[in-house]
Amino acid sequence: MIVDHIKNIERYRGIDENVLKALSYIKEFASDPDKGDGKYEVVPGEIILHVITKETHDRIDAKMEIHKNFMDIHYLINGSERCYVSELPSMELIDYSEETDNGFWDCRDTGSVQIKEGEFYAVWPLEPHCPLCNAGDENKVIRKIIAKVKVKR
Repeated sequence: MIVDHIKNIERYRGIDENVLKALSYIKEFASDPDKGDGKYEVVPGEIILHVITKETHDRIDAKMEIHKNFMDIHYLINGSERCYVSELPSMELIDYSEETDNGFWDCRDTGSVQIKEGEFYAVWPLEPHCPLCNAGDENKVIRKIIAKVKVKR
């Protein structure tokens, strides 16, 4: 997992070409106030951006998720959110869909990160995470970009 501010994207040059491309697209999209909510396939089959406005929720109301083929980069345009993380169990225990590259299950957290406007966290394939959780005691409406990024493994 990576947690950082978008101003530091050059640090990630050389990790994977799609990671730096995705961070650059995120920075571009976030600076455009007219960019509406929706799905944007900026590099077909490789980098997909989802711009969303959504309410956060209590951790107890959500399941961990995992992806095998894509990493997620979650960037906060406004608001704040907490993402809980866990260790990877046996994949046989997970309700996973190859079609959507999503798996969900209930498990205990091993930690969490909190981000605010201008910050992002990135989770690699097979890193369990539970995004969109409340940063405080209440549900809040946030605006964010979620990048689905195909990485070489």
